[in-house]
Amino acid sequence: MDLSEVNIGAKIRWYRKRKNISLAQLSAVTGIAASNLSSIELNKTSPTLNTLARIADAFGVRIGEFLNGILYKKVVICERNHRTLPQRQKDNVEEYLLTADVILNRIEAKILIFPPNTGPIPVSPENSDRFAFVLKGTLLLITDEDDIQLTEGQGVYLAPDSAASVENRGKTTARMLMTHTRTL
Repeated sequence: MDLSEVNIGAKIRWYRKRKNISLAQLSAVTGIAASNLSSIELNKTSPTLNTLARIADAFGVRIGEFLNGILYKKVVICERNHRTLPQRQKDNVEEYLLTADVILNRIEAKILIFPPNTGPIPVSPENSDRFAFVLKGTLLLITDEDDIQLTEGQGVYLAPDSAASVENRGKTTARMLMTHTRTL
């Protein structure tokens, strides 16, 4: 889900129905034309922050009530269709972002697919905690301290100050799950 898919209109409609008031009544309280309120509820237009604040005030709630459940969900299903095409390809390594559905996420997760004899590619970003887990095959992790061969089922934690890269020196395709923390 991206910000264009946020359904604030449904949340406004829910509050309006719960309070049992019409669009005309909400219009009278907020000073916003009923036709504009209808367009917002139907997600034909997006409310400005000022408009959203006026609507929230009319319902006696904080403006965050309209955003918390949308932007800060505790559980977000990351749909399969967002992973069907690689979001990035570098040095023949395909990258599939798994957390595309999460708005304002603090963790990014992706699958990296390494064809035979590919890499090295940097494990980025270097300024965050990272965890890599080999899902299939064998990969070589190259760090300042050591070269580590990681096989299927092995994972590695990388501290924010550690530089690393990964490559596939094998003859079969390898897959890796990569997660890292994000700063917002």
